[in-house]
Amino acid sequence: MADTRPGGRTARTRAAVHTAVRELFAEGRDQPSVREVSERSGVHEVTIYRRWGRIESLVLDVAVTQLNDEAPFPDSGDLRRDLLDWAHAVAGQVKTREGFALFRALAAATSPLGGDQSDSLAADAARYLQQRTAQMQQALDRFAAAGGEPVTVAHIFDVVLAPIYLRAIFGYEPPDTDLDALVDRALNLA
Repeated sequence: MADTRPGGRTARTRAAVHTAVRELFAEGRDQPSVREVSERSGVHEVTIYRRWGRIESLVLDVAVTQLNDEAPFPDSGDLRRDLLDWAHAVAGQVKTREGFALFRALAAATSPLGGDQSDSLAADAARYLQQRTAQMQQALDRFAAAGGEPVTVAHIFDVVLAPIYLRAIFGYEPPDTDLDALVDRALNLA
């Protein structure tokens, strides 16, 4: 993901391109092209290629931005409440066409099946996941320091996040089914 400068033309360009990608996903496009994004955003294709390199990097940037903006990990000091709020936000995202498409983009970026050409994309995705893991770990550390049973981020991902994504992928239940039970199971099985 490219570094961003706050404000100005760079921010307006990024916002226009991100909006175009999200609109295309919301309309059902599985993988928009740079040309489609350019036409929709009014930003020249060369600018898009110079900034993001390829469509996959752009989509990953949009996905990470959406996750950070719309489903940040809360940190109120009440771990159960924070996990529930976060789980509801994630489930709400993957229930939308746009959110599900962005989830797939993030999953594809982290896939080991991409080959050598996807190394930089996987590195960008790994940096995002490390940031998210660090946010969660801070809340989990405070919970343990206050006398709660130690819980790992991997455990939370396995018990809370994985069922949300599996339900979204396979559609056997809505992604937001019984999130209270998932969170309680994650905290009680620690």
